[in-house]
Order: sequence, then structure tokens, then C-alpha cells
Amino acid sequence: MTQPIINIYRTTEEAFYFENSQMNRFYSFNGVQLLPFNETKYVQVTNTPNGINLEDWIVYVVDMCTGVKTDITPSFLVQSLTNSDNGDPQFYWSLTNVQYDFGMNLIYLEIHQSLGETFYSTPFLLTNEEVEKTTQFHYKTKRTDTFQSIGFQTWFRQNTKQTELTTYYEASTKHTVTQAVKTNKISKFVSEIMEVEQLIALTDVLENPYLYINKVRASLYEAIEIPEVTSQENFGSIKFNVSFNHNDIFAGDYVTPATPIVPDYSSSHYSLIDYYTL
Repeated sequence: MTQPIINIYRTTEEAFYFENSQMNRFYSFNGVQLLPFNETKYVQVTNTPNGINLEDWIVYVVDMCTGVKTDITPSFLVQSLTNSDNGDPQFYWSLTNVQYDFGMNLIYLEIHQSLGETFYSTPFLLTNEEVEKTTQFHYKTKRTDTFQSIGFQTWFRQNTKQTELTTYYEASTKHTVTQAVKTNKISKFVSEIMEVEQLIALTDVLENPYLYINKVRASLYEAIEIPEVTSQENFGSIKFNVSFNHNDIFAGDYVTPATPIVPDYSSSHYSLIDYYTL
């Protein structure tokens, strides 16, 4: 089972935890960005310790900066049931047609069961701001898997072409001949600055054999090197090359775009709450 980018936990301590270094002083966690009124579903699978079941739920988006809660229950759906590798019950869930734009504040999901536990997601962005710098990925490892979908702050940079050549000696003409044997058209993408762990998660998505980028079938063209931090930061940026098959388009679920509503904000391990400031 492909690991989730946005996971769900029983406590905020688990959901907001990240492995930190005593050298770090500067932080960025804004790499995962979903869009309001998204045309296709964002789908993730749970990998909750000790398993998870949901019945009769209410889902809130919670702003990590202001603490304001917004009910988005109609946009949250349990897609299908599955199990983790050790047999714990898990499920695929989706966000579709969220009618609010939360700006550049990190948010998380708070999921209440009418009778039972409350769960919390790992943080992410949910906004149309800088939409031109976002990309939606659909991916899975095996043909029989369910597609997951996520948005990252990455964008197209340029097209290029790479040609492989072969050289041989032609005895009849006594000439050395160079000939193209394979040509690949490549699209170069670049990521925004994001936490290194998010960069690693992005490369995990790109390495899936079933991959669509903005609904077009894609293949990672070459290996990606994760940058090493050079000072007291926990973040970096990567470039990656993919080749597209424009004859293979992802067939997803569609909704009609509309104008997002902006919510009313007037009203010891490491945690994002400790570090996230406006």
C-alpha cells in the first residue's frame, strides 16, 4: 500500500510531529497544497496506528494560526475500505469541492465521530493563492491499487529534448557514422521551497509506475537528488524531468468551479504549532 502524504492520527501530537535537528532554526512546511473547488478528487489512504473506522462523522478545517474551525463535512468522503500491511483496518478518503479558501495559513482536518474518537490530519494548505505554482498528481504502485491524488507546490518550467546517439565505422565508405537511435521529449518541473521530508514524499510519488501529472500520463525520466541543507534550515527545492504520454488522460470525477468563500478570521517532540507563525 502506497503511504499517504496526508495521514490521519488520534492525537495532534502525532499529527504535527516531525523529526527535527538541534541545528535547525528556519522552517517551511507549505509544500502540500490542495485547491478549493478542485476539478478532481484529492484521495488519500489512512495509515493510522492501530487502525481506524469512521461512522457518522463531522469534519472541520482548523486554521493552525487562528484556531478558527470551518465545517467542510459535505466535501469529505470515505471512498473505500482497505487494510494496512499488518491487517489493521484503514480506508481511502477524499476531499472534493471544498467551498472555502483558507489563504496561506497551514490547516489540518479535525474529524469527529458522533459516537467515538476524534482524529486529526497532518497539516497542509487549502487555497487558490499562487495556483499557477501547484500541480496535482494521481498515482499508484500496482494496477489493482486505488489511485491516490495529492497537490504539491511544483510547476512546469520548460520543454527540452534528449537524444541518444550511436557511432559505428562504415567499412564501405571508410567513414565513422553517428546516428540518433532514440529521442525523448522532456518536461522540466521545479518545486517551491518545502520541508525536506515533503521533498522525499514528492519523489516517492514521482517514482510510482502509474503516474498522472495534471491528468496526463507521465514517467519520471531520471533520478532525483535530494539537496542537503547547508545552514540552519529544514527545507530545500528540487528539479525533476518527466516525459508525457498525451494520448493517455486520467478520467476523474469533475465538479463545476466556483468562487471560493474566505472564512471569517475575526472570531517534547517537535510540533508544527511550536514553529508555525504568520
